[in-house]
Amino acid sequence: MDCDVAREALSARIDGEREPVPAARVDEHLTTCDQCGAWYARAVEQTQQLRRLAGRSQVAAVAAASPPSQAAHRRLPSTDTMLRATLGAVGLMQVGLAAAQAFGVNVGTSAATQHAMMGGHLLNESTAWSAALGVVMIIAAARPTAAAGLAGVLSVFTAILTGYVVTDALAGAVTLDRVLSHLPVLAGTVLALLVWRDSRASEPEPRGDAAPVTADVVLPDNASRGRRRGHLYPTDGAA
Repeated sequence: MDCDVAREALSARIDGEREPVPAARVDEHLTTCDQCGAWYARAVEQTQQLRRLAGRSQVAAVAAASPPSQAAHRRLPSTDTMLRATLGAVGLMQVGLAAAQAFGVNVGTSAATQHAMMGGHLLNESTAWSAALGVVMIIAAARPTAAAGLAGVLSVFTAILTGYVVTDALAGAVTLDRVLSHLPVLAGTVLALLVWRDSRASEPEPRGDAAPVTADVVLPDNASRGRRRGHLYPTDGAA
C-alpha cells in the first residue's frame, strides 16, 4: 500500500470518518512502515492537543505507538456490571437454599429440629422469606433502582440475624453448617449496598442554575430585600 493512501486513511480515522481503504490493510501497512507509524503518532498527539485546547473531553486515549488490534477493541466489564452479576448469582444461590429447605433437605439444623419444623408453619415462613430474598436479589441485579429497598431490608435483617446467630452459637443451639447457610444473605447485603451506591453515583445531579441572582440589584434607600406581604390590596374586594 502506498504511504500517501495509508496516511489519508489514518487522517480519516483520527477525524472519525470512514476510511477510503479497508482498515485491516492500513494496520498491516503500519506494522511494516516505521515512517507512517511515526507520522500517525505525531498526528494523534497534535489532534489531542488541539481538542484539549478547544475544551473537548477525550473518551478514550488513542494508541499512537502501535496500530489498533482486536484486543484493544475488547471492553472489560465495568465494576457495576460485575457487582450486579454477582448479586444475581447470590440470589440464585439463595433461591436454591430455599428450594432445598422446601423439599425437606437438612440445611445445617439438627435432626430433632428438622423433624419438628417439617410441615410446620415456621418452616414455611422461613422458606418463603428465603425465597423472597433471593428473588428480590435477582430483580435488583436486573434493575439497580430496586437495590435501595433491598439494601435497607437486608441491612436490618442481617444485623438482627447476626445477634441471634452469635447467641445460638455460644449456647450450642446451631451448627456450623447452619451458620454457613446464612452467608448468601450477608453477601447479598454487601452487594446490594454497593449496587445501590453505584446507581446513586450514576444519577444526574440537579441543576443549580435556577437560583435567583440578586447581587446586582440596586434597591432604593427606603426598600429592603425579601418579599413583602400586606402592602397590596385587591381593588374589587375579592377574597
